[in-house]
Amino acid sequence: MQQYDLIIIGAGPAGLAAAIYAKRALLATLILEKDLDGGKLNKTAEVENYPGFIKIKGPKLAEEMAKHARSYKIDGKNEKVIQLIKNNQGAFEVKTEKNETHYTYFSRAVIIASGTIENKLNVPGEEEFTNFGVSYCAICDGFAFRDRVVAVVGGGYSACEVALYLSEIAKKVYLIHRRKEFRVDQEIKQQVEQNPRIKLILERTVKEIVGETANQRKVTHLILNDLQELEKEKLEISALFPCIGLLPYTDFLHNLSGVCDEKNYVNVNEKCETKINGLFAIGDVVKPERIRQIVTATADGAIAAQAVIEHLRKTEKKY
Repeated sequence: MQQYDLIIIGAGPAGLAAAIYAKRALLATLILEKDLDGGKLNKTAEVENYPGFIKIKGPKLAEEMAKHARSYKIDGKNEKVIQLIKNNQGAFEVKTEKNETHYTYFSRAVIIASGTIENKLNVPGEEEFTNFGVSYCAICDGFAFRDRVVAVVGGGYSACEVALYLSEIAKKVYLIHRRKEFRVDQEIKQQVEQNPRIKLILERTVKEIVGETANQRKVTHLILNDLQELEKEKLEISALFPCIGLLPYTDFLHNLSGVCDEKNYVNVNEKCETKINGLFAIGDVVKPERIRQIVTATADGAIAAQAVIEHLRKTEKKY
């Protein structure tokens, strides 16, 4: 039975910061991450607002943060968390899986730093062509479509930033938005509108993603609808990058009633505490009532780690 003082679910900026503070307080700490250390930083082209770096590539900042955390020899597992429960002894049981093998870890406290996952279009062809022309990470997959025609769907900052990033790689970028205006500031709007490789397609929605499956699976075109769904049009592309928002990654919390709100974000107080004693949450998985930035995520990590330290001082060690 593997037992810890603290288990952190998620190794994004918030989780890594919490791990550093916890380990410096000599807590037996385990950090669980199903993907890459650094979280969404690995999908961010450039970071220009994190103190200490005038400009740094997202994956590089993720690497530096992870290196810092790992320098404290924190236990880490590359496993997906599938369930979190609090047992009759008051300890937390964190159940994970990897390659169809299941594991269970025990701890006195848990910090949820699981972040968010990409929202889906939920249209025909999306699942079929995911990783075969449909991608949710332009930095990961954009280069595979250099000098080709691609499309981005969305109307916020992430969609505009992805379109600008892809414009340096692709021959043409269609930016599809269901409204007349983008939800961004004037500066980024002008960058998009004045970019010769970006063509705006407004007041349209993606109805279907179409491609070939016979020999090599690949996307060939989209079917677009106008808002009244009276007209359809075909748009030939090689890849589609949906950027239509994020959903909190909290599926593993279904056994803990009252922890999440109606949109599945975690409710916390100013100390990052949930309604369950010993359970904390930080970063983007928390109910979005304030600015979401890397620097605020790392601040969350420090606040939660200190709250955990205070909590453990008051509680008896039970497994």
